[in-house]
Amino acid sequence: MAEIVDNSEKYNSRTENKKNGIKDLNKKRKLEPIDFIEDPRVIAAVELVKPKNKTKEGGPIIVSDVLGKIDKETGHEFQYVNLVQKGGGVLGVALVGYVHVLEQAGIRFLKLAGTSAGAINTSLMVCAGTKEEPKTNILLKALIELKLSKLVDGHWVARKLIQGFVKDPDYVGRLKKGVFYLLGGLCLLLLLGFVGLGLQNKYNIQFDDHFKIIPVATCTIFVFTGIYLLSLFALLVYIISLFYRLKDSGFGINPGDYFYDFIKAQMDANKVTNSSELRDKAQSGIRELNLHLRDGRKEKMPIITGDVAFITSELVTQNKFEFPRMDKLFRTPEKICEIHPAGFVRASMSIPIFFESYFIREIPIHNKEIRANWKKEFNIDCPPEVVRFADGGMLSNFPINLFYEEDVEIPFLPIFGIDLDDSSPQDSNNNAEFWSLGGYLGRMFNTIRYYYDKDFLQKNKVAQKGIGKIHVPDFNWLNFFLTNQEQVDLFARGAEAAAQFLLNFDWEDYKRKQSEYYTNKNK
Repeated sequence: MAEIVDNSEKYNSRTENKKNGIKDLNKKRKLEPIDFIEDPRVIAAVELVKPKNKTKEGGPIIVSDVLGKIDKETGHEFQYVNLVQKGGGVLGVALVGYVHVLEQAGIRFLKLAGTSAGAINTSLMVCAGTKEEPKTNILLKALIELKLSKLVDGHWVARKLIQGFVKDPDYVGRLKKGVFYLLGGLCLLLLLGFVGLGLQNKYNIQFDDHFKIIPVATCTIFVFTGIYLLSLFALLVYIISLFYRLKDSGFGINPGDYFYDFIKAQMDANKVTNSSELRDKAQSGIRELNLHLRDGRKEKMPIITGDVAFITSELVTQNKFEFPRMDKLFRTPEKICEIHPAGFVRASMSIPIFFESYFIREIPIHNKEIRANWKKEFNIDCPPEVVRFADGGMLSNFPINLFYEEDVEIPFLPIFGIDLDDSSPQDSNNNAEFWSLGGYLGRMFNTIRYYYDKDFLQKNKVAQKGIGKIHVPDFNWLNFFLTNQEQVDLFARGAEAAAQFLLNFDWEDYKRKQSEYYTNKNK
């Protein structure tokens, strides 16, 4: 089996892009879907996996035994899979490129799940169009309309700080230097002032015309020192006020209102305004797909359903939540319309500190049905009246286990997962004695957020076979100020990763391994 090619360093400069015939888009005022889809790297990736017309040689890459209607363009039947997308901030652009190549290979999706950025893509793919329609153009139009930089909708100081941190590798060093120079300037002014006072006393300059410049200079220095101290005090007071502002806003730099309004508008435009409509949308249109099994499968056609899931972390009860399935914990059926499903996506992408937490308030905790639901779901007798959500990636950034059916001996369709790998070579340094503070804290955070998913994958080798990895070590997942060129580069990175995954994927081996796992488990 060929290994996935890592092109993380291949297109990292304008010079390199020009050499490879790739347009420099940074001068373009607004991107269009065609800028992504017609990038030479994307076209090449599609050519590797797209099934040829039946009149020519070359059939589709086989990835599933659940087939649907015939694709009018290629003459081949659509193949259906379940899809899980990993969270990763702005790296979600690469997820769109990956989905594009899957769709061009004649693959469509029945059940969809994701966390954070993966939840954003999932919500758009579920709400817009039918399951048979390709979703790439929908995702790209939404991406262009969204304007990533507007997601940073907090105080202007916070915006500048975030922009500095993500775009300047030495930004912390520059801040330290700035503080050093500020304090050094104060020390220098005080030193000069006291030296001037000392000279006055030594030469008794009030009676000596030769030295009368010294008291004037000394007085001027102390005036400047006073102004300097007042300025530093005002800056300190302003910084303290920003910290209080942060506390009052729920320890979130950005309110996230722009994103919520955007995703709500997208859902409303597709007539998805509550949980019931979201579930209906995920499950609708199954009969019209004309689903059937591939020749050679002797079993009866299983009951096929659609589904959607967004993962988030709840801080009051300290649990992992899955939406929209768990909406019954917050409202009775007749009042479920009070919670817009855009809130579920907003909850899933609430990156701690970066975004304010997402709250659901006024939970009817005295309602017997609500209390029974909490008891059944989390064994909680006294549910909270207010819940607070943070990024789902804190607990499960890659919920690949959601659609896995361990009691099925031979699967009818696979679970495809799109993994985002932004780890750089130095991150894999296992010499723990020489970690930096940032490396140490990063390892702690990753240990927590990857535990659920890693534990499942370690126990289930079959699920790993459906996962494709996009290598993006040269992109910062919090860089909401990506240039046009960087967005297209991310999309192309995802497209190339999808092509490599499909060329390596062996559906027969996937089924065989699952059968072996099932047999061993039931001995």
